[in-house]
Amino acid sequence: MRSHATVGRIRQSLRNQWASIAVVFSLVTIAVPVTGRVRAEEPAPAVLHAQPPELPERAQDDWFNSPVLKLSALRGRVVVLHFWTFGCVNCRHNDAAYKAWFQKYATKGVTMIGVHTPETAREHDLKRLKKSIEERGLKYPIVVDADGKTWTAWGNRWWPSIYLIDKQGFVRYRWDGELGWKGVKGKAIMEKKIDELLAEEIPATANN
Repeated sequence: MRSHATVGRIRQSLRNQWASIAVVFSLVTIAVPVTGRVRAEEPAPAVLHAQPPELPERAQDDWFNSPVLKLSALRGRVVVLHFWTFGCVNCRHNDAAYKAWFQKYATKGVTMIGVHTPETAREHDLKRLKKSIEERGLKYPIVVDADGKTWTAWGNRWWPSIYLIDKQGFVRYRWDGELGWKGVKGKAIMEKKIDELLAEEIPATANN
């Protein structure tokens, strides 16, 4: 998992995440209290309640597998948005989960969006990016964040990071790092959260 920190700091951050249920989102965030008991050693996503920034205006050429998307146009759907870059091994290790979710949920009210924020000069090469997308069999929408505007607006820190957005357009959960880091069952944990968000009803007042 990449960042602008050392590998040691990355691993320490992951250990801190596993021990924490609620964190403060880098945007304006209201922490949601967690009910029930969770074992201290049990990993869990960060619990959030924040209005995310809209995706920056991008040309159609910056989108793969999709027309241009706006989060505001996806209200009523659950959105799985993740940050990645094609040269990141840790990001690659999450591919199987993303593909499984896309196959399972695409027709059930879930939109997946991969935000490709490159780190190296090589990762800015769109031809290499396209080749990587095709070779890895990624079929869901992917937007190129070459200038890092989306990364910055979200206050993101890690490759990979996954955010779950509910039907009302609020970010509810975040997972930093590999879903299977050291045997953790992150895919199943986040899949359960996706199911929970899908089951939620939109309050009538939300449409007023």
